[in-house]
Amino acid sequence: MSNKNYTMIHYHIPQDLDDPEQPNAYTLQLNIKDITYTDILKTFPIKGQFDFKFLYQHQKENFWLDIKSNATPLPIVNKHIHIRAERVQKPQETQPIQIVQPLQQSQPTLQQQNDLMQF
Repeated sequence: MSNKNYTMIHYHIPQDLDDPEQPNAYTLQLNIKDITYTDILKTFPIKGQFDFKFLYQHQKENFWLDIKSNATPLPIVNKHIHIRAERVQKPQETQPIQIVQPLQQSQPTLQQQNDLMQF
């Protein structure tokens, strides 16, 4: 296997207090220029739902990009792909609010009215 077809993916998870200066890593058996967002979705080593942001460098400035297009090649910085994987919190399920209306008193029946008049 040639080194060209073996790519190191660097990542950190802010909610896990990972240090972006000392990222975690895993490898893909693909050329770095061929790796897409779909490849990351399929191979990311941590279970859970994540929002992935990819490090992009422009004129020596670093930016975190949201890439959602499955076929888009990922940005390469210093010969690596760098990911900030943010955990997606599932919204807590809540029970629907049930509005209770006070019972309406029905109109007294004719028999009840007659009974009251006898007192």
